[in-house]
Amino acid sequence: MDAAAVLLSLILLLSASPSLADTLATDPLSLLERQEAQLRRLEALVESLSQSVSALESSLSSPRFVDHSSLTTSATETSSGGDAAVAVTKHRPGWSELFHFLAAARLGSEALCATILPYQDLDGLSKYFAVGDNRGRVYVFSSAGNVLIELPTHSDSPVTSMLSYHSFRRNESVLFTGHADGSIASHRLWESAANGEDLLTLTLASSRSFARGSRDLESPPVLSLEVHQVGRIRYVLAADGGGRIRVFTENGTLYGTAIASSCPLAFMRQRLLFLTASGAGSLDLRSMSVKEIECDGLNGSLAKSFSFDGSERSKAYGVTNAGDLIHVVLLGDVTNLKCRVRAIRKAEIDGPVSIQTTKGYLLAVNQEKLFVYNISSQYYARIGAPRPLFFTSLQEIRSLFSNSDISSDGVALEKPLIATDREKLVILGLHGGYVGIYRSNFPVFKVESNAVVWSAPAFLFILLLIGSWQFYVKKKDSLGWTGEETFNNATVTAPNSSLVPGPSERPFVDGPKASELRELRGSGLRGQSRRYVSPTRYPAGAGVSFRPPSGDPGFRAPADLKYRGHNLDSAGFPKRREPLFQNSPLVGDNDN
Repeated sequence: MDAAAVLLSLILLLSASPSLADTLATDPLSLLERQEAQLRRLEALVESLSQSVSALESSLSSPRFVDHSSLTTSATETSSGGDAAVAVTKHRPGWSELFHFLAAARLGSEALCATILPYQDLDGLSKYFAVGDNRGRVYVFSSAGNVLIELPTHSDSPVTSMLSYHSFRRNESVLFTGHADGSIASHRLWESAANGEDLLTLTLASSRSFARGSRDLESPPVLSLEVHQVGRIRYVLAADGGGRIRVFTENGTLYGTAIASSCPLAFMRQRLLFLTASGAGSLDLRSMSVKEIECDGLNGSLAKSFSFDGSERSKAYGVTNAGDLIHVVLLGDVTNLKCRVRAIRKAEIDGPVSIQTTKGYLLAVNQEKLFVYNISSQYYARIGAPRPLFFTSLQEIRSLFSNSDISSDGVALEKPLIATDREKLVILGLHGGYVGIYRSNFPVFKVESNAVVWSAPAFLFILLLIGSWQFYVKKKDSLGWTGEETFNNATVTAPNSSLVPGPSERPFVDGPKASELRELRGSGLRGQSRRYVSPTRYPAGAGVSFRPPSGDPGFRAPADLKYRGHNLDSAGFPKRREPLFQNSPLVGDNDN
């Protein structure tokens, strides 16, 4: 674009000057002077353009370019088609715009580890979080930055990992802390109303040492804690720097120990699958054996940190020792698993790094900077590397509430502090004991799918209905139940049936003949259980035949009439039956 402008200026200058032949014929010295003046102007123009390019490159390489680029500038470019406005930079939101500052707290020591407690308010936002320092102490804060509880210290060793989850009891949670000496402490927290007020407060119910480190030998630090639930039983998994995986029950009993060749960096939720520096592995609780595989596409690189996606648990993101950001997919189960690197992006994240995911976004922080990537998509299971949004320095974030320099703290952390609730709340360590509390304002894509999502209660209810129907059908077939539609009512009023007339042709009978008729009915020769059956003029279809192979047309065996209902009339108490139609004529056999 700049070269085109210079060429255009040169053409205009040359076109404005007289022709070369005429100038040489009249005054050759004046021509040389003009050319030298034009060359000097061109050199000045090139120098000015070089200075502009250098200033632009220096502003882009500065770590504070994100906030300065909030102003949108434009330049006007002249082309052969006319004037056009071209955008030079676009608005790029910074940390303060996308992360709302809630509060900041300062500890008397360096904060090393943090976790979000499983308590939410009426809006679904997390209410409490816990922070561990380099002296083994643990503090519980509210989301507003107030210190609520200082938990008892069971080890003076620095806190290296934390785990918190809901207990089976209502309003109770369990907090585990892993230390650098290999010890683990357990704390039970209880949320209740204080002094009969409506305001809920968090209190400490109990605290004890869960597992002690080795005193004779130097134990590796506990780097990862995870919970795994099987029915009503929960197991706590503790992985240390030596690759040892210890499995405990909730009461502190050691269930078993397994050894992996590489330390697990992240466990998949509710699955005994984990990612290591060079691949992936699985843990079998029955045999306490570990199976490990390599990740396809890692190409010999080693991962420094991993974090699983909050919405799709099979997806994970990590940072390698070369500073690259990788997207990994872990599939399968304990016996058969597959790990594959789907995408690699040059990120140049140096030094120790910690990464966490929120809903749709990835946060990576090292000793100096914080990087934000977009991993959200409106397409399910999108394959691709995270898209970088911006990065900012920790000093710039800290300058909002403190004027001291981070470099003056003189503390180099082995692993930067960052924790999220995978939704909105972000806890960020800012050196010097400072902890910043932020709430994400990121927009999130809602994945739309036409698939029907079945919840567990609805699915079980449907299965129960299907099972009940199958049981009813089988029981009906085994007991010989038959519906009324299987019998042909036309056979009851066959034209040749002269012994038992139909309801409409039954006359008023009384006296001795009535008693004989009632005796015949009581012997099993009565019709269906319905008292009145409408006569039909159509011939009988295929149904159960009334007539036995006997010569007497008036005789019917009980076996042929076994479908008839039981006799409801008692022989000892005769009843007088009133006809429905007293004046109706009798229907003869030849009546059509």
